[in-house]
Amino acid sequence: MHVPEDSRTADRTAATDISDGRTTRWAGQRAKRRAEFVDAAVAAIALHGPGVSTEQIAAQAGVARPRLYRHFEDADDLYRAVGHRAAEMLLADMAPVLTEPTGSARTMTHRAVHTFVRWLAQQADLYRYVAHRATASAAGHESVVADIKQAIAAQVGRLLAAYLEALGASSRLADPLSFGVVGMVEATTNRWLDEPGDLTLDDLVESLTSWLWGTFDQVLSGEGATLGPDDPLPPLPGWR
Repeated sequence: MHVPEDSRTADRTAATDISDGRTTRWAGQRAKRRAEFVDAAVAAIALHGPGVSTEQIAAQAGVARPRLYRHFEDADDLYRAVGHRAAEMLLADMAPVLTEPTGSARTMTHRAVHTFVRWLAQQADLYRYVAHRATASAAGHESVVADIKQAIAAQVGRLLAAYLEALGASSRLADPLSFGVVGMVEATTNRWLDEPGDLTLDDLVESLTSWLWGTFDQVLSGEGATLGPDDPLPPLPGWR
């Protein structure tokens, strides 16, 4: 019996559509399950600290360790996934500050610093897991931490560039300045978490705000711009 070519083509197309649909659903289920395991890892870190083991993460997820690894290439892959989740969490906290700037330069700086420091303090074990956990791949270890700081610095840099231009100054220093200030706040806060001495979180935030404003003021002056610490920030039309 001869089957028309159009019918054979239609059958192949239908079979392909079914196969593609199953592949898409399977990929979606795997992504959802992987995200659930990352959630379990974050919860296990909160429970057991930054030295959490993969066995403890698997137990938190309610599965055996081999099943956990069906969704990750190895321990480094799980570690990187947790690092990316930490970055998403930090960026979500910082987003309102960096996308809806208001008030004076000092107020804006204080708000950004307080949000960053508070997050690191509240998520100290998670960040220590990301920053200090020994892994088989040193390059992978470094990239996760660098990615987190780079993501924040990129947003800060855009905001600094916009304000420099709004004040009639060159934005040429916005990028290196943003990486410098984010690195300083992150390093200083990590040191404070390890050795707080008699400094409270508010003390640390006030000091960092003062140091950063001094840096910003010097940059503005060098670029021929004038802005007092308590002057209202210039509007940024269409900023987001």
